[in-house]
Amino acid sequence: MGKKQKRAGAETEAETVENDKPENELDLTNGDSYKKKRRGRMRNKERNESDKEAKEIPTVSIAVSGSIINNAQSLELATRLAGQIARAATIFRIDEGMLPPLDAPHHLRKHEWAPFREGVTLNEKLPNSGETLVDVGLSRSVVVNQALEPGIRVTVAMGTNRNLDGDSPRQVVSLSKPREEAGMYWGYRVRYASNISSVFEDCPYQGGYDHLIGTSEHGLIINSSELSLPTFRHLLIGFGGLAGLEENIEEDSNLKGKDVREVFDSYLNTCPHQGSRTIRTEEAILISLQYFQEPISRAMQRVQH
Repeated sequence: MGKKQKRAGAETEAETVENDKPENELDLTNGDSYKKKRRGRMRNKERNESDKEAKEIPTVSIAVSGSIINNAQSLELATRLAGQIARAATIFRIDEGMLPPLDAPHHLRKHEWAPFREGVTLNEKLPNSGETLVDVGLSRSVVVNQALEPGIRVTVAMGTNRNLDGDSPRQVVSLSKPREEAGMYWGYRVRYASNISSVFEDCPYQGGYDHLIGTSEHGLIINSSELSLPTFRHLLIGFGGLAGLEENIEEDSNLKGKDVREVFDSYLNTCPHQGSRTIRTEEAILISLQYFQEPISRAMQRVQH
């Protein structure tokens, strides 16, 4: 996305929560979306999913055009820009997606105790070959119950025993465990996509994104309080680069000739009547995530009740 030679869609998904199929209360679709055409082939399979899968926590991802980084005038400014996006993703609990202190729940301080911690496996050998020493940012490293190569990032279930001198090994768990078990936001993942269609096609979630939102000054204007999103399992919000999502679509050979309203289920202007001639993408991300906060919350509440 962005420059013709080198465009990337970086996705940031705040760790929100995963849901069922959409039911539109307000029709925001302008034409048949690219995603809906793909979705039709998967509906029968999705209807037969188990109750456990239906109760998965919904996720929110953002796709950001890589051209905004390429356009930065120096490495320092590019790094700072990436940091702004990272902060926005963390503040609004995005699931897929970068830097300065994010102060996310999994960035714990040395004196803090939590049910889970992120750590890095160490090279130090232990008497028990089935165990590994892990640096989790505390005053002492902890032992986990698996033999792992050094230098691997792991999520460790710390349990209730705060005695770091004890012999009981801790357990390595999946990255999603803190959210699933304790409801804790546990940061986001970053995914590179060579073009905008790859953002959709290479979605890491089973069944793909079930609702796609594009943002643009050319989009539909509707108050956030009046916006009703469908219930969703995996929501994606797309942000264009210097020339908007229209250019991203035009430069994608898989989507060339398609109208942006055919690609996205909803195409919205989240900041109408702007005072500035242009809004930078990093500004648009903050504005839009605030705009979508209440509609997303309402969509999730419908599922919970």
